[in-house]
Amino acid sequence: MPGFERMDVDDVVVRMLAGTVPMKLRVSKVTNQVITCGDWEFDRATGAEIDELLGWGPPPLTTGSYLDPSKTELSNPTANSREN
Repeated sequence: MPGFERMDVDDVVVRMLAGTVPMKLRVSKVTNQVITCGDWEFDRATGAEIDELLGWGPPPLTTGSYLDPSKTELSNPTANSREN
């Protein structure tokens, strides 16, 4: 499954809550390790939601939601296609 290496601000991602409930979110910030969508943070390598209060995060932690990379809508596919 492709990762999130081409992710950029204003892309639209789908958060899968409990693996079954889809929720579209707009990307507000991207770093080398974290994708931020408003109040939610996700691991850039795995898409796992990061929530320190719940103890969620990428392996070895568990998570209750994740981003589905196959449903990502790139805001500018040409700009996002260049290598980081």
